[in-house]
Amino acid sequence: MSRQLEIGGVPDCIRLDGWWLESCAAETADDMRPKREAGARVSRLRDPKALGVVAALVLLADWLFWRKTPGISVALFVMVLSVAILAMREKRTTWKEWCGALAFQWVCNLPVIELLQPLSLLFSAAGLIGLAVWAFYGRLVEGRQMAWLMMRVSTIGATLLPKTVIEDVQPAQIKMGLKQRLNALALPVGIGGVFLVLLTAANPVLEQFLTQFTHVEFVSELEVFRMVFWVVCACVLWPYLHLNQAWIGGMPTRPKAKAVPVSWGSALVNADSVRNSLFLFNGLFLIQTIMDLGVLSGGVALPDGMTYAGYAHRGAYPLVATAILAGVFAITTRSMVQGDRILRTLMYLWLGQNLFLVVTAAFRLSLYVDVYSLTYLRLAAFIWMGLVFVGISLILFQISHAKSVGWLVRGNLVALSATLYLCCFVNFAWVIADYNLNSKENLHQLDTYYICELGDFALPAIRAFEGDRQTQLCTWYTAQSPRHTLIEDWRDWGLRKWRLQVYLAG
Repeated sequence: MSRQLEIGGVPDCIRLDGWWLESCAAETADDMRPKREAGARVSRLRDPKALGVVAALVLLADWLFWRKTPGISVALFVMVLSVAILAMREKRTTWKEWCGALAFQWVCNLPVIELLQPLSLLFSAAGLIGLAVWAFYGRLVEGRQMAWLMMRVSTIGATLLPKTVIEDVQPAQIKMGLKQRLNALALPVGIGGVFLVLLTAANPVLEQFLTQFTHVEFVSELEVFRMVFWVVCACVLWPYLHLNQAWIGGMPTRPKAKAVPVSWGSALVNADSVRNSLFLFNGLFLIQTIMDLGVLSGGVALPDGMTYAGYAHRGAYPLVATAILAGVFAITTRSMVQGDRILRTLMYLWLGQNLFLVVTAAFRLSLYVDVYSLTYLRLAAFIWMGLVFVGISLILFQISHAKSVGWLVRGNLVALSATLYLCCFVNFAWVIADYNLNSKENLHQLDTYYICELGDFALPAIRAFEGDRQTQLCTWYTAQSPRHTLIEDWRDWGLRKWRLQVYLAG
């Protein structure tokens, strides 16, 4: 008996005659492509943990912020989001890292707990970005990495969720799933509708209930905006929970500096020109210092028509600008000054005179404030002069200890951040009102309109002044105060608001 040889596993295109070379390759590729793609990418949309965390955060945001005045609720939400970031990061977080990260977030959100204002929100957002950077890179990074991640999260990251939904939900799957669901609902909806009509005809109570139910507005305009709020929250939160290199990209490297020939620069800025400049600058600043000492001590009379208030106002800000230019010159010529003892001595002398000029500028401003009272802008000028003084002091330390420019920049950023952080806890409205009310003996010299417009947080100083003088300073204001600081819900609670409310209640 004859048998026909059969080889199992041979494709039909080989077994049959005709065009097998072309069709076989296409068939094999078609069979292998879905398996390879399915194994290569697993969507995070199918991860119940990720979806649950995002849904919980959206519900929390709705409960805390929808049609509510924000306050301590911002700090609470940021802390919960920080826990979610640490829990969803790809690398396991140790208990020491948990404690350090949450302590860092607590410090960054203390200004929000004190009072919700733009400056405190800035520190809260900076803390959240810093935590995301650490969660992704796994260590402290430089400013360019933090800026890179911040830009990616706020731009590409906000579109990550819609893009993932579009990529994962295929049109064929939508059609097939919709058809199956319609087939499954056709029988119960049809027969159930018949039963509902019959029961309604037999039960007038049910008929009345259904009549009222059909007049209910299911989706109002407010609910539409609420759904948009949910979608926006989900899109904003999604990138923080999916910090991976697929959409963030690699760590940006430091750009390589290329030597650019500047023949004209070397001709202008050299050891001789720097030495001559320092001699000239020291002479000019010495003349200014002697004149300031003479005027402020009373030994030198001012020109005709010039008052001390005008003298103080005229010199406060230009002297600060002079000190800033001096710092820029010192940084630019640091390499030439570092190796020359004479130039270094001249630089120390000149920067020392700049420090003295900053002090005299602050003294001039204080004289002006004594005459024309304190304002927000003048108080900010005092703080700015203090930062300039610290900056010049850091330049002196940098030159004497041969520190780098990066060290100087980091030192100034730390000083600036620390100053702004402390400013979050200062009630400047009370400071200004208390100073102005206690520095004038004559009531007619007070700018009562400005004092009364300082806001609710100036009320303790205003009430104390009114009690001491037995007069009513802000008649139109105190009748309706406080206007914006009443705590109506725990979500808008703030420590400064609470202190004011306790004071007014007492």
